[in-house]
Amino acid sequence: MSNLNKLIDVFSGLDFSSPADRRLQNADIDLALKYKFPDGLKSAAVLLPILDNAGNLELLLTKRSSNLTAHAGEICFPGGGVEVGDNDITMTAIRETKEEVGINQLDIKIIGNLSTVPTFTGYIIHPVIGVLMGSPVITIDRSEVESYFTAPLLFFMNQENKKIGIRKFNNIELPMIEYQYKDNRIWGATAMIISLLCDRLVGEIR
Repeated sequence: MSNLNKLIDVFSGLDFSSPADRRLQNADIDLALKYKFPDGLKSAAVLLPILDNAGNLELLLTKRSSNLTAHAGEICFPGGGVEVGDNDITMTAIRETKEEVGINQLDIKIIGNLSTVPTFTGYIIHPVIGVLMGSPVITIDRSEVESYFTAPLLFFMNQENKKIGIRKFNNIELPMIEYQYKDNRIWGATAMIISLLCDRLVGEIR
């Protein structure tokens, strides 16, 4: 069985059409977020685009434009806030991917999702996993995306490449995951989502 088929098999059977209410459980994070956002978090979705490069699985990541007011220059997945007209979080992830990197819905095979991840900017992120079929043409929206790159999934599955630090928020110490891939610092919610993906794939893809 190829690595791509193994990946699809791991996530097959998940109900990604309904809201992903599975969330990362951490009492300290929940307490800090309730203090900062008493009215609750806004929903957002990201797509984890996975492509098969000659049998090697890779993640597609983007670098946000340096002109943006929020998270400028940071590494992330295509995604954004849920908008009126989005039927579900999967549609949000697909729509945002089309807008940011030009990949059409027909070029994406949705295979599942991960636990939701809260952020300290007031969002609850729903990660949707999608396999890129064939060789889709990537056309970035320069107003949102500065550049894009791919990184081997095996790089992230290597625990030696996963750094765990501590961030203080309202005197509460919270774990922060970080990866350094070449010149790209991957941290925050994006790193947490990658870590969740790798945790699901331990022992499955090597």
